[in-house]
Amino acid sequence: MRVLVREPIKQPLQLKEIEGSLEEIQEIIGGDIEIVPMTKGLLCVYNEDGKMKGLEKNFFHDYAGWILGTVIFVSDGGEEFGSLTDGQITFIKEYIGSQVIQ
Repeated sequence: MRVLVREPIKQPLQLKEIEGSLEEIQEIIGGDIEIVPMTKGLLCVYNEDGKMKGLEKNFFHDYAGWILGTVIFVSDGGEEFGSLTDGQITFIKEYIGSQVIQ
């Protein structure tokens, strides 16, 4: 599954291929998941305990406020997460204002 991963603020977006299991995603973000929609069909997955754990700011979401800690951007595949499209990658890159590295 093609995703974008971003560590806290001022880090570039990283284009990665992952299996996408819940355990793998929890390992990347460092805990239980919280999900916030970015736009139709595009989700941001992050650590639900980020504030309590004192994680650093990642980016400011228009409705949710500061998203903390490492995040993963995925496509909304219904019951499962899906791979990002080129258009979704471009949207995230512009929304965050960050380059994408591989």
